[in-house]
Amino acid sequence: MKKTVLTILFLGVLLLGMTGCESKVENSKKELDEEKENLEKTYEEYGWVDKENVSIMIAKFNTEIMDGGINTPAYDDYLTIEDDSYWFGLTENISYLLQPVEFTGDKDKDILGMSALYFHKDKYNENEAHKYVKCLIKSNNYDLTDEEIDNLIKESKELSSKKKTSNNGKGISVGFLEYEDNYIYQVIRLFK
Repeated sequence: MKKTVLTILFLGVLLLGMTGCESKVENSKKELDEEKENLEKTYEEYGWVDKENVSIMIAKFNTEIMDGGINTPAYDDYLTIEDDSYWFGLTENISYLLQPVEFTGDKDKDILGMSALYFHKDKYNENEAHKYVKCLIKSNNYDLTDEEIDNLIKESKELSSKKKTSNNGKGISVGFLEYEDNYIYQVIRLFK
């Protein structure tokens, strides 16, 4: 009799435990499905671009710089690696930053997450900055028109006081930051 009661209690506890585990698995699956749905909504709203390594993005930026008649590409002679990012001096007053998603020190392996241009305030020229920023944005998404690029730049400045970036649903967001010594334009990449 005692053995039968213990067996029934054991089976009851086992059954309750299995039901609890099943419930946890179902909840986890539901949460995963919700996260996938949220991610798809994000892609629909903000778009995405292909993953590109740092070397390719430097080449694309340099192509835009040269095609735009600016003639100050990012040369490895002016490369500095600092804070897990690649920095290039384009001129005395303009720096180009490439920040990979995960830094390995190998430009051919590192996938670019964000790139930026730093302009020193003391010699800032709005027209010159606009040309460089257009090249930066275009190199991150060739499908953008000049009008779309101009709107992203304008909107990034307007949204900067709210600490927000501009986005037109084509996979990149553009941000504008102002610090004591620099103006910074960022391009953040969204990819699958």
